[in-house]
Amino acid sequence: MKKILSVLILFVSTLIFAQEAKESKWVLKVNAVQLLDMFSYPTLQISAERKINPYFSINAEIGYQLYDLSKADTILLKTRGFKTNIEGRLYLLKLLNTRTESKRNEIYVGLQLFHRENQNTNIVSYSLIDDSTVGATENFGTKRKATGFNVTLGNQISVSKKFVLEPFVGFGSMRRKIENTDLEYDKTKHEVVGTDIEPLVKRLNLEESSGNVFNFCFGLRVGYRL
Repeated sequence: MKKILSVLILFVSTLIFAQEAKESKWVLKVNAVQLLDMFSYPTLQISAERKINPYFSINAEIGYQLYDLSKADTILLKTRGFKTNIEGRLYLLKLLNTRTESKRNEIYVGLQLFHRENQNTNIVSYSLIDDSTVGATENFGTKRKATGFNVTLGNQISVSKKFVLEPFVGFGSMRRKIENTDLEYDKTKHEVVGTDIEPLVKRLNLEESSGNVFNFCFGLRVGYRL
């Protein structure tokens, strides 16, 4: 009987140790930078990463727009939007060293496919191309859609057994479609006016900015291993 109990205790102890030592396959994360995104629109963005094997994982992310940075007096389109992406990742050093256990820093490269949509009310000031003294300021509605891809490079830093930090950068291309409503501005007759980079920023909300463009992204995810 003592021998049987000893074997059972040894078996249970080994099983518990193996479960503790086994690396979690799931990581739940929040993208902190997207909460203050000034380049497109801010979203609460949550992602889940699933390890397929020690070297490869899939990260899926979705975000919802919480607020609007524009200050239009008349609301023509109610602010709303979302962002979503899916990314395949390869953890380089683990693959090159055929290592299965994660270290404190794990560098990865990824291919990310993304889609995002939003709408809001914007303001633009413009004048006649031939006469800068004649112009107007208008509130107008903007609907945007963007689809594209990024090549990403990041580092998954294990702060503890459960918590991770994940800074990353990426670059790629996207196709952007912009639709305006309640706008009399005509790029063949008018030019956008403002100070410093203001005209450039305002043009990003106009239909003339539709098309294929270079894309750059960066962020910092804070994660928890499940």
